[in-house]
Amino acid sequence: MKLAPLELDALTELFNMGVGHAADALSQLAGEPVLLSIPEVQLLPKAEVIRQLTRGDDKRVSAVRQGFHGDLVTDAILMFPAEQSLQLVQIMVGGQVPLEDLGEMEQEALAEIGNILLNSVVASLADSLELTLDGSLPEVELGVVSDVLLAEQDVDEPLLSLQVRFEIATRSIRGYLAFLLDMRSTGLLEERVAAFIRQLEGGDA
Repeated sequence: MKLAPLELDALTELFNMGVGHAADALSQLAGEPVLLSIPEVQLLPKAEVIRQLTRGDDKRVSAVRQGFHGDLVTDAILMFPAEQSLQLVQIMVGGQVPLEDLGEMEQEALAEIGNILLNSVVASLADSLELTLDGSLPEVELGVVSDVLLAEQDVDEPLLSLQVRFEIATRSIRGYLAFLLDMRSTGLLEERVAAFIRQLEGGDA
């Protein structure tokens, strides 16, 4: 099942609303402006996402995973390259903390960043598409991309993927946001997005 370009564009706008709320919350946490942007949304098999992200080099990432259940069943995963996650944590907890001292607070800070971003994005999506979703507590995972995304599941299952750019303190950190969907959830998402577009078009008439 594939989402049409118009449906993907609508999802991109909905997700951008969510990251806007997350940027405000993260700015308060960091004590300085945090700019977030999502250039595009794609619905792809997991194997293709892994190929795009690794390009033959299955790099280590720092990831935050949060499960959501209700109308949709999905694991939302926020990933950063391992070498950039410490930089992000340092910015969020205070630039005066040396990188070598961040190890013990890295997971806690990453969980908080992930919790803010994932819940903001999912809440925006749920409100706009009239979905009921309940989230679990976020969990931090450290590993290679394929292990984080596959989790012993079918490589052909669909994955809703988004790149997220963090612009903080004149630095640019690229993250990756993925939603693991089963086929039923993918079908329902397609129905709700199509209905959302029809509602917008009816309102413009």
